[in-house]
Amino acid sequence: MRPQEPLEEVLNLGEAARFIRVSQKTLREMARKKRVPCQKVGREWRFLRRHLEEWLAGAVKVAAVAETPTVYGQGTLFPETKPREKKESRAGFGDTAFTKNRREPLHRWVPWVAGFSAAFVEEVLEAATLGDPQEVTVLDPFAGVGTTLVEGLKRGHNVVGFEINPYAALACEVKLSSSRCKLKLLTNAVTALEDMWRNGWVKTAKPKSTAPGKFRSKTAFFSNAVEREVLLLQDFINEQTNDLIKKLLKVALGSVMVSFSNYSYEPSLSTRLAVGRPEIQYADVLRVFCDKLWEIEADIGFLQRHLKKFKHNPTGKIYRRSYLDGSGTVPAQSVDILVTSPPYLNNYHYVRNTRPQLYWLDLIDDNAELKKLEEGSFGRFWQTVRAAPQIELAFELPELQELLERVRERNPEKGIYGGAGWANYATTYFNDCDRFFKVTRRVMKPGGWVVVVIGNNIVQGVHIETDRLLAQIGESHGFRLEGMHRVRKKRTGSSIVNSSVRAGVTKKRTELYETAVELRAPR
Repeated sequence: MRPQEPLEEVLNLGEAARFIRVSQKTLREMARKKRVPCQKVGREWRFLRRHLEEWLAGAVKVAAVAETPTVYGQGTLFPETKPREKKESRAGFGDTAFTKNRREPLHRWVPWVAGFSAAFVEEVLEAATLGDPQEVTVLDPFAGVGTTLVEGLKRGHNVVGFEINPYAALACEVKLSSSRCKLKLLTNAVTALEDMWRNGWVKTAKPKSTAPGKFRSKTAFFSNAVEREVLLLQDFINEQTNDLIKKLLKVALGSVMVSFSNYSYEPSLSTRLAVGRPEIQYADVLRVFCDKLWEIEADIGFLQRHLKKFKHNPTGKIYRRSYLDGSGTVPAQSVDILVTSPPYLNNYHYVRNTRPQLYWLDLIDDNAELKKLEEGSFGRFWQTVRAAPQIELAFELPELQELLERVRERNPEKGIYGGAGWANYATTYFNDCDRFFKVTRRVMKPGGWVVVVIGNNIVQGVHIETDRLLAQIGESHGFRLEGMHRVRKKRTGSSIVNSSVRAGVTKKRTELYETAVELRAPR
């Protein structure tokens, strides 16, 4: 049932806790440590609703102190004297971790292991933009679930993105369209679903929808009881007549479905049993789904109120295709700022890890479509190129060529699972980096900002400084390197260093990090 939200502007502890969806104990501790805007009246805590909304949106800072962040390089986007909030600075300057998005409106809708933080994007846009926000266009060629696009929209900029994964692209589309959503329609839909649930619909109804026939998993993705409720939800979604509401419901289902399945992200999709967790036989599927929808409804309300402060309506567009193949849809010299994080050279299989959502939300029909997505993705995947004839570097960079040859020489006895297969993958990846800068030069305005978050990698035991090599490729296309900012000194994924297939034997400890490569487009 939808939480009862008070009409009064002043909230007590219980009302405020329900509003921001935390326990009273958690909120009381946050208030005591001055981590949330509040005031103590006698022995009771009081909160202003509008201040909580602004705090959730990141517009209100609490417990702020002036600190000098650590900056690597001499770029101009990240001034070293900018005051930083104490809590946000613990992970280092400009931390890109997506985990921070779990509490941010719109960003919290869909968990995305490959994403980066809204706070990082906000910093870049704040430092890089000047003048009328209506005249600024922000591009994210690898949009994921829309972090850059949402932050650009919130600042009144026109935004455009590319995302080849249909599930992530759907999430982007819904977020960008939510400013036009008629909230009453969404409220009525969720209320109707809860009424049906209270009237025993789940117990008596017979699902019309069926499980996707081409979807295969090692163990049953849902238990029989859970699957029945999911199919009933699909019936309800399919009955919606408003296209945007239907898409909103699909995004909500996709964001929570793994939580009541027999699988888990650790961080890659794996069975719960494989990571030491019991399978889920029964779950309150409708409750979880409706809670997510009420969260979405609250966030849409926030965004619509926020955008009213602009005299113009910022535009947002997401293309469900590869940037390398589809960048021609973006006019030449039309982009002011590009902020992105392309897939890393770690073979993290973004497509396969969203297979449940792709099939269960009817975004693909069969494995042929899945293979097409894999072959069209940036850098491809090791599995798609490992057995191909030797792939050559398409441009000149002697240092990189030497590294690729070292990889190719590793573990020849393993055939395509040794250095030869991984050298093909790495070569394909860097060839796509070269294509990236070629098409980006065309769309960027002269002197426009380009910020690419990328990490180093270990391939067959060979350390590859992907960030530094990416910067050199950019310079070969006329981009001017402004700075190399080490935004994370250690990142998730260090296990690949010791992977017998990917890394081979490493002779020394190598930390995985992330760098924001800052460049300027040719003038």
